[in-house]
Amino acid sequence: MPKKKLHLSGSVCLFLWLLKIAASIEPLTVYAPLELKQVALLVARQNGLVYTTIFSKADFYLSLTEGRTIGFEPLALCESYPDKNSFWIPYLSKKPEQKTMPVNGQYPFEEKYLNKREIKLAIRKLTWLEKLWQGWRRFRVNQASEAIRLELNPVRVALVGDIMLGRKVGEYIKLEGADYPFLPVKERLLAADLVFANLEAPTCSTGEFINLFRAHPRVVDGLKRAGIDIVSLANNHVLDYHQECLFETWELLSEAGIKQVGSGMTLKDATAGEILTVKGLKVGFLAYTETWFLYSRAGINWIAGDYPGVAPLDKALICADVKRLKSQADVVIVSLHWGIEYAKKITQEEKTLALSIIEAGGDVVFGHHPHVIKPWIFYRSKPIFYSVGNFIFDPLKPPLTEVSLLVELIYLDGLKDVIVTVTRLKECQVQLTELLPPKPDAIIN
Repeated sequence: MPKKKLHLSGSVCLFLWLLKIAASIEPLTVYAPLELKQVALLVARQNGLVYTTIFSKADFYLSLTEGRTIGFEPLALCESYPDKNSFWIPYLSKKPEQKTMPVNGQYPFEEKYLNKREIKLAIRKLTWLEKLWQGWRRFRVNQASEAIRLELNPVRVALVGDIMLGRKVGEYIKLEGADYPFLPVKERLLAADLVFANLEAPTCSTGEFINLFRAHPRVVDGLKRAGIDIVSLANNHVLDYHQECLFETWELLSEAGIKQVGSGMTLKDATAGEILTVKGLKVGFLAYTETWFLYSRAGINWIAGDYPGVAPLDKALICADVKRLKSQADVVIVSLHWGIEYAKKITQEEKTLALSIIEAGGDVVFGHHPHVIKPWIFYRSKPIFYSVGNFIFDPLKPPLTEVSLLVELIYLDGLKDVIVTVTRLKECQVQLTELLPPKPDAIIN
């Protein structure tokens, strides 16, 4: 055989050999029928696989009938908001706008929920040519097969509105202990993975009186034992006892392991935000307050600059912060202390800002300050709460200011549920009710 032909044959063989090596080290792939697509995407992410829509390109495939059981997916009983039609849907495929109904008292994100379907994994059978070609890759497939699992780790984030632990509430705490305001809801809060609140009064024994509120340092122990993980200090009362009290509040919260957002030594600090990671989900928090109602007696400036203060409610600032934090976090929750006290009307300015936050990459807009409940909506499948009312407060204008909303967000490969519960204040103690919660006022997409 001429040398030229031998050289060409050798080059072809080398090329085919290199192709075979390349094919053997490419990421392993998984296929699933359309009804199991969401499960396949999650399995792929969790196990370092690549999802493919072409069966013949797959190393593995998911099924409900054949193969090894790798996990279980809940089936959710849902109710559509506008027409109240009930239907069943795989939990990973549902949208947050589809209201999940409990079955036998359990929700799909709870451990004891029984309505689940078995998800199985099988290795795709090869043709004789594929067997000849795959070699080392098939060894990798067999090795990886036993380790592949479907892990469902839902994350429950609870959000509550204004918590004011001074004045009349402080008197109850002095008599009954720091846990008193939270006792009826404590178990519910502790069931959440993260709990956020607006802390409406500074907690300190120091400071110079400027305005209304100051809570005793002992109240921080109650916050901690109630499961509060992070609070907003961007509100119109955090400097009621001057900067010294704000500093002590920071220190007490830090000692208790409670994060704070919305205040800082500088504007950069106040708008930095916090990211808390739970079960692999990175949840970012930002907080801001309107400034027109800040009480500036004693000559202090509440808005953080080159001095301590709070993060101001400014559209350009907030949207820039949202974009920055979203580049680092999976979920960004924006807390806004805004609106007119006792007014249930939503202004055009509030609507514009809320929608802009979602458009900038925010996942939740969470409003408070008016002391009353306002409508809430979905926008681009993201919830916007304009005002959730007083979670813990002393009497203001009962019964208007006695009810509030406890919001629970369930994340499992994206937002799956928004659970809203009405709470009621009685003798400065928050209690769960069986009142029907308000439904989303509008679905805007």
